[in-house]
Amino acid sequence: MIRYFGYAFSSLIERPMRTGLTMLGIIIGVAAVYAMLAIGNGTREKILEQMDGVSARSITLYPDWSRGRSSSRRPWRPFIEADVDAMRSIYGTQYVTGELSSEYSVVNSATDWRADIRGTDADYIASNDIQLKLGRNLTEDDLSTRATVAVLGESAAKALFRNAYPIGEEIKIQRVPFTIIGVLDTYDPSWTRSNDPNNFILIPRSTMRARLAGDHHLARNQVQSIRLIGLNQEVLTSIETELDLILRRSRNLSPADAPDFRVFNFSANRQQYADSQRALSILLATMGIVSLIVGGVGVMNIMLVNVTERTREIGLRMSVGARRVDILMQFLTEATLLCIIAGLLGLALGFSVSYFSPANDELEMVFSWPIAGLSFGSALLVGLIFGFLPARRASLLSPVEALRDA
Repeated sequence: MIRYFGYAFSSLIERPMRTGLTMLGIIIGVAAVYAMLAIGNGTREKILEQMDGVSARSITLYPDWSRGRSSSRRPWRPFIEADVDAMRSIYGTQYVTGELSSEYSVVNSATDWRADIRGTDADYIASNDIQLKLGRNLTEDDLSTRATVAVLGESAAKALFRNAYPIGEEIKIQRVPFTIIGVLDTYDPSWTRSNDPNNFILIPRSTMRARLAGDHHLARNQVQSIRLIGLNQEVLTSIETELDLILRRSRNLSPADAPDFRVFNFSANRQQYADSQRALSILLATMGIVSLIVGGVGVMNIMLVNVTERTREIGLRMSVGARRVDILMQFLTEATLLCIIAGLLGLALGFSVSYFSPANDELEMVFSWPIAGLSFGSALLVGLIFGFLPARRASLLSPVEALRDA
């Protein structure tokens, strides 16, 4: 077997230009196959990672109104505190948070700023996967006592206090004084309602209703939106079923009535992302397969040319005792070695592209040895398949005819 590789290597280096051009299709094909598998692997790992994240286990609810003719539309109705309390009893929920939100002017001794004021509760930062950087979070005691305390988003903290330590300092929202108890770390959501997602201030929901909304009887118990986080993916379907029952009962809707609320489950976004990445992987796979086939045809064509050019050599070898299987193995080994070298170069190209390409949140290539093995194996398979016909043709030549034709 070693001597076959020796003959094959000598034949390849005799014609370096022909060898290089023949290998080009295989190199591109292997690189494309490697990229396809690496992207597929990266997509799978990313989705598995996201499935364990807070956003992938979240359900967000907003009030809505019935569609149709304006005369039959129901008025917009907010949720109420009782809805939030009822949802906390649903099996499988990890966090439940309600929110009131409005933009107000915020002032301190040095700055006048405008920020999104969010009346919420202790579960808000955990439900939105935000980390506390300084101080403490809101508590249930803050809600029950309508405490005038605030937790600042990072941008609001920088705008109001620059580099000063804000804990214990005072700000005024609508002329109501609030004491700073905490500062949040950078918040980078996948969706946002503003240009700066960190320009917000958290205060107790009860305080916002009582002090900023004027404790109006229409706003006394209202909640604009509710966000739930499930313990895992498996419980989200049952949670949505329970949510529908709770809200229909709370809002006096029969099973036949259209809901006047909207439910957003972020698993749909994740599925859309997975589908787009799968389509890209299929496209790359098709490119890789086509390139490998084109490269394989090129290998077969060159090997047929080699057989024609080396007819005299084949006849001489057979006349001195070479068996047909020796001729077959010689040319098949030559085609295989050509594809082995091209496969290694294709792997190097694919790995270089994945290693040196800039970081991209939407596209990630993850290397693994099975991926490298499968990509290289495809090149080896091409060499065996497309090299067999020329090798068989060479082995079937008659020594007398080969010497005469030469």
